[in-house]
Amino acid sequence: SAAHAASRWRGLVLRADRYLCWIGRLAVALTLAMVLVFCFAQVLDRYLLKTQFDAWDQIARIGMLWCAFVGAAMALRERRNVVIDLIDRHLSDRVRRARDRLFDALLLALAATLFYKGLDVVEVGNFQDIVGTPFTYAVSYASLTVGMVFFMLFLALRLLIPDAAPPHDAFAREERDTQGTHP
Repeated sequence: SAAHAASRWRGLVLRADRYLCWIGRLAVALTLAMVLVFCFAQVLDRYLLKTQFDAWDQIARIGMLWCAFVGAAMALRERRNVVIDLIDRHLSDRVRRARDRLFDALLLALAATLFYKGLDVVEVGNFQDIVGTPFTYAVSYASLTVGMVFFMLFLALRLLIPDAAPPHDAFAREERDTQGTHP
């Protein structure tokens, strides 16, 4: 039965989406916490501890890059990114859905291109040390490629299952979204 197989496939994809959303949200929360801790530690170190460690801001910057790229993908998945809808009220639902699918396909192509080109940048970053840290710039540049992986997966979901329900937000307290804000 083809309908049963399609339903099972859809269920597997949506379950994978839930896990991916959980991983993405956790990554955003952890990297934001890392930024907060290292910024606070930098102030403590500068005015109280006065240690020789001088890479607080570098590590906070790495965390901020990861938070920004993964967070942008999460906003895209939940359709919480900023949109300009000046023309939406003049379009029919059918035209609006077609426009959204076209834009999702174009954004998927752009994300795939950025991912592919980002791999070369990460490779080059392997040879560039971040002063005062044990890291190379590959750690920073990898945030772009990982963010683009999240973008590609979420965009593929929106193209394959445009009516997918919004993911349950494990970090929010009974948050109610307005109609039409999720894929």
